[in-house]
Amino acid sequence: MKRGIVVDERGSQVRVQFEDNDQLISGWLDVVQRSTSGVKVFTRPKVGSQVVCQMDANREAGVILGAVYSDADPAPAGNEGTVHFEMPDGSTVIWEGGAFTISHASGIVLSIAGGKLVVQGDLEVQGAVTVTGSTTLGATSINGINQVGD
Repeated sequence: MKRGIVVDERGSQVRVQFEDNDQLISGWLDVVQRSTSGVKVFTRPKVGSQVVCQMDANREAGVILGAVYSDADPAPAGNEGTVHFEMPDGSTVIWEGGAFTISHASGIVLSIAGGKLVVQGDLEVQGAVTVTGSTTLGATSINGINQVGD
């Protein structure tokens, strides 16, 4: 097993530079995924990522086992029990201690905690809305007419 830095990427493969071997650059290496049939989730380490590779003796063939966080590229979350997905545009999906939050780069945030869904941002519903329970409206505009209070 060797550590290296991703220097090139294409499709589902990357090339890796091994600093401990005269800056040798690998051939195109496949990246191990959780599944390639049925439900598919794909991520590929980006250029600059530190990765762990399983290589043959001549370092001519191998696979990327995964990326490793470092001081230069720290983990986005470190709390116990946190699941954190961060997308390149800054959008996130976070589950922490039973609370679930989706934040979109546009500024819209969906939060689920304590039996309540909170939407921060504009909400557009296309289809019927059925409410079974009480409703509370702060201020409402219906067909351009402002409705406040009772």
